[in-house]
Order: sequence, then C-alpha cells, then structure tokens
Amino acid sequence: MDLPKAISLLRIISWEIDEFFKTTSQITVARSTDVYDFARRKEVIRKEFPTARDFSRFLRKMQQDGILRQIISNCNVDVANPHFYQWRFFRKEAKIPTELNSESVRPSARYFKSERNIATNDGGAVRSYQEQYIHNRLLEENGLKFYYERLFDIKGYNKIPDFTIIALQSRTVYHWEHFGMIEDPSYEIYAEKKIQWYIDHGYRFIENGGRFIVTYYRNDTVLHDDVERILKLIKLNP
Repeated sequence: MDLPKAISLLRIISWEIDEFFKTTSQITVARSTDVYDFARRKEVIRKEFPTARDFSRFLRKMQQDGILRQIISNCNVDVANPHFYQWRFFRKEAKIPTELNSESVRPSARYFKSERNIATNDGGAVRSYQEQYIHNRLLEENGLKFYYERLFDIKGYNKIPDFTIIALQSRTVYHWEHFGMIEDPSYEIYAEKKIQWYIDHGYRFIENGGRFIVTYYRNDTVLHDDVERILKLIKLNP
C-alpha cells in the first residue's frame, strides 16, 4: 500500500473514531475491535480490511512506520507482548486531573524506552493505559514511593516488575505485576510462568500478608476495583 493511500485510510479511521465516541457518553476508551466493528459500516473499510485482523495489521504497520500518531493522536498501543499489540483509542478532549501526593521515581532509560509512549500525570511515561491508571492512582496516595520497571536482583536473577512500591512508614517493599492480555492463551501461559517464578523465590501474595501484587485486566471496572483493593491492603499492612 502506498503512503498517500495509507494516510487517507488513517484519516477515515480517525473520523470514525470521533463518530464512535459521539454515539455514547459512557465509553471513554475503545479497543481496536470496537472501532473496527463501528467503522466497517463504511464500504471503504470493509473493502480494505475484510477482517478485524486485517485492520489490526494495518494499524501495527502504521505504528511501526511512525505514521499512526501523526494522523490519530488520540491513540496508544500496548506493546508489552510484541506478538499481540493492544490498541486503545480515547476521546480527544479526555484528561485525567489528579493531585500528586506520593513520589514516583523515573525508570532508567536503559529499559524499554521506545515502548513507553503513554504519559503519566507526573510527566513520566508507561507502556499501557492500564499501567497509566495504576501509576496515576499511586501518585494520589500519601506515604508511598514507587518505581516503574525498576530492575532488582534476587538470588542471582534479574527481574523488572511493573511497579516497585515502598511504603515509607513501614519500609515494606512490594512488587506489582500487571497482566493486560489475559484473554490470549499464549499470554496467559506467560503470565502463569512469571507468577510461579515469584512463588518459587519465596514471594507471597499481598492477600496472604505478603508483598507480591498481581492484577489482571478484564475490563476497566474490574481493574479500578482491584487497584482500590490493593491500595487498601498496602495501608493495612504494618
């Protein structure tokens, strides 16, 4: 596909995204499948992208070529798993106001820098909208210091959890792993192996009085509830 045609299609998709959000005031974030199901009413979309997979492949190619966000600025992609990109589209006017209470520490630029393209409220960047939500909620909590993707060593093994959290009063250190694509079978296997690694190295879940935190993405409501539950558990620990 030549560049002028690709840009023309991206502009059509951008317009369709805006139209999608006009149909409801309840939805603030849409997945690529939501956009595709809505946009395929257009003959040009059906013709160029017969399936949702074709649509996703096009978005991926435009992302890799550095073109996508030049046309569709209200879009981000979770590339935590390079084989399964997760697309998020949002309202252009959407903002997340917050009061910053806790302290976040910027991660080393050495790790995954090119993939951190979703801004957080303290001027940092993460790799998914779900991590953005977790990060911004941590900022609102008093008495916490936290790191995003901070390397640590345990028994000769290097690990980079999504978040490392220090409760300043107790000096307890928590490691938080968030899994955002649990509906994909291969990703689920990856998640299970990663969790088992922590268990094998003596970690206990925070629900059992430990300092290992695991969350999964099923939908925004469940994620928000899980984050609130986790924050309460951190506060309850001595």
